[in-house]
Formats: sequence, C-alpha cells, structure tokens
Amino acid sequence: MEIGQQPMMQSQENKILNKSSTLIISVSLQELNIYLLSSTDNELKQSLNTQFSGNNSTDILLDNIKKSLLDFNIKNVLDVKLIVNNKLSVLVPDEIFNKKLSIEYLKYNSEIFNNDTSEVDDLTELNAKNIYVPYININNYLIDIFGSFEFYHYSTLFIKKVYKKIDCQNCISFYASINHNLLNLVIFKGKKLYYSNTFEYQTKEDLLYYILFATKQVKVVNSQTKITFLRENKLKSVEFEYLRKFIKHIEVTDEIIN
Repeated sequence: MEIGQQPMMQSQENKILNKSSTLIISVSLQELNIYLLSSTDNELKQSLNTQFSGNNSTDILLDNIKKSLLDFNIKNVLDVKLIVNNKLSVLVPDEIFNKKLSIEYLKYNSEIFNNDTSEVDDLTELNAKNIYVPYININNYLIDIFGSFEFYHYSTLFIKKVYKKIDCQNCISFYASINHNLLNLVIFKGKKLYYSNTFEYQTKEDLLYYILFATKQVKVVNSQTKITFLRENKLKSVEFEYLRKFIKHIEVTDEIIN
C-alpha cells in the first residue's frame, strides 16, 4: 500500500507553488534593492533600485521600503528575506563565541550606541559567527506585514557565495562586491578565509585605495591575483576602466547576493 497525496491535491499545490514568489529586500543607509523572484526557478520577475545621498536614518529607509512595496505584487509572496549591509559587523570563531557578549564583540571595531542590539548569523562553513547590528524598525515592519521572514547580514551571504565557488586547495580567491557607497571584500586561500571587510567609499579613487589596502594586509595576494567583482547594479564604466588601469586581472559578473 502506498501512502501519499492524491494527484488532484498535488496538482493544486504545484499550481500554488508555480505562482508564488520570493521577495528579497537588501538595504543599507545608502541604497535599497528589492527583488521579486519566482519561487520555483529563481527567475527575476521585478526589481527596484533606489540610491540615497547624504546621511540617512533607518526611519527614512523604512518609509522608502513601504512606498516601494506598493509597486510590487506581494499577494503571492511565499518567502521573504531581508539583507542588511553595513559596517557594523564582526566575525567571531565558534570556540570563543558567547552569545551574551555579542554586543561586546562589536565594540572592538564598530561605534556602538547604548540602544543598539545585535543579531547573529551562523557561518557553519567557517565554524564562525557573524555578529551585526540590525535595523529593528524594518524587522518589526516586515513581521507585521508577512508574519515571518529570514534575515541576514550581507557579508554572511557574500562569504557563503564565495565559499561555494572555491574548487581548489591553495588558490587565492579575491572577491569584491560594489554597491552604492559600500565596498565588500572577501579573500580566501583555498577554503580558509583570510580577509573580510566592508568599506564606505565616495570616489573611484577610494575603491582603488581600499582594494590596495586589503592587498597589502593579506600577504598571500600578489600582482597575479585575479579580482572578481560581483555587481548587483552595473558598475559605472568610468569606475571599472579606472580600476583596470591599476589592477591587471579583473573579472566582472552580475549576480544577486541572496
């Protein structure tokens, strides 16, 4: 005797799944990206990019999210993911991690205020935790609208994506992700993480400076190392051509961190 769903029930569930969508909201204080993807094949249905100038608050960011979602069909959204990109994060090895001290770890490399809270992402690939400051008002809004959702720090997903791409034991994998006014850098030797950091930049000269700064800090990087740029929004040609003058081996790929 076989136990399972009746064909009619399976067909109905497949129709529901085929129509459903995944909503990804990627935010920083300088930029808002919203992607609506098909839940079955990850095909991009709709996207929006909004860039901000000057110093913004999370309240302004939340207002923009509310307005922007009005243009999206969220009735069929099955999964929701929030991705926060900021400089307020730190990696801590599992062996020394203590959840009660999460906010204390952040104080070593970030400016933390008394009312700041922390969240923790698991990086099982590295036996480490990524501790960061979330945007609580945005979390609360998404709970009110969708009930439940996943949320991560951008660097967590960036590191995981790069880790999956590595298929060698000793090669150097140098990846850069350029968003509006934020540069994320990750460097691996084989499957070992050597470097991860996020920088705020304003000019193409800033981009070059931070890349060279990371190269100088990580001794395994040399002039023959290829740097792969992941870009969710097209890197301005003027920036790319400028970097090419000083960096010999460059590869650019358009990918969504999700």
